[in-house]
Amino acid sequence: MSLSVLSMQLQFQQHMLGEADATPLISGTAARQRLGLDIYANAYRLRLLETLVDAYAKTQAVMGDIAFEAAAFGYIAIHPPITRNLRWYGDQFSTYLADQHADAPALAEIARLDWALRTAFDGADSTVMTASALAALEPAAWETLSLVPVPTAGLLVFRHNTVAVWQALDDDANPPPLAASPIDVDWLVWRKGLQPHFRSLHQVEASLLRAMLKGLSFSQACACAGSLAAEAGHSEEEVSALIGGFMHQWLEDELLASATL
Repeated sequence: MSLSVLSMQLQFQQHMLGEADATPLISGTAARQRLGLDIYANAYRLRLLETLVDAYAKTQAVMGDIAFEAAAFGYIAIHPPITRNLRWYGDQFSTYLADQHADAPALAEIARLDWALRTAFDGADSTVMTASALAALEPAAWETLSLVPVPTAGLLVFRHNTVAVWQALDDDANPPPLAASPIDVDWLVWRKGLQPHFRSLHQVEASLLRAMLKGLSFSQACACAGSLAAEAGHSEEEVSALIGGFMHQWLEDELLASATL
C-alpha cells in the first residue's frame, strides 16, 4: 500500500470522526463532495447505532426510540470504536448514561444489566466443578484453596427496580415505572450452559462472591463474609449454615469453575 493511499484513508477516517476535512478527496462540485461524504458519514454512524440498539434493547425500550437515539449519537461522537470487532462496542454506554442522565440513574442500571447479560452470553467457556469433585478435596486443603467462579460470573448492585422492569420487558409485559428500591440489592449474572442467568443475592453471599472474584482464598472470603454477618447479628452457627447453603446453590447453578490450591 503506497503512502499516498494510506494518507487518503487516514484523512477519510478522520473526516468520519469529525477531526478533518476530506472534501478534497471527492471530485466534482462542492455539493457533490458534501453529498458523497455525508453518505459515508451517515452510514458509519447508523451502523454504530444499530450495534448499540442490538446490545441495549431493553434500555432502548425504557428510554424510547427518540431519546435512545439521541443518547446513542452523543455516545458515538465521543466514543468511536477502538477495536475491529463491533461486538465490544458500547462497553461504556452505561457510564455515559449515568453522566448524561444523572437525573434518571435507573437508566444506567438497565444498561448495565443489558451489557452484563450480553457479555455473559458469549463469555469464555470453562470447566464446571461438580459436587463429587468438591467432596474429594482433602480437609486440610480448605485452609488455603480458592474456589474460582466461572469467567462469565459478575456482580451488580442496583438501587432501583431495574430487574423487575427488565424482566417485564423480556416477557412482553407492561413494565412497572422505574422507582428507587428501599435498599441496595446485589445481583449475580452468569451463564449456565448456553443461557445467561441472573438472581438476587443475600448480602453474605454477595460478600463471599465478591471476595472470591477478587482472588481471595475461600477461608479469607469466609472471614470477610463472617464479619459482615456478625455485624448483621448472625451467630457463627447461622453463618456456617448460610455458607453451606450458598455452596450447594453454586453447584446447582454451575457457578464454580475450579478449586486451586
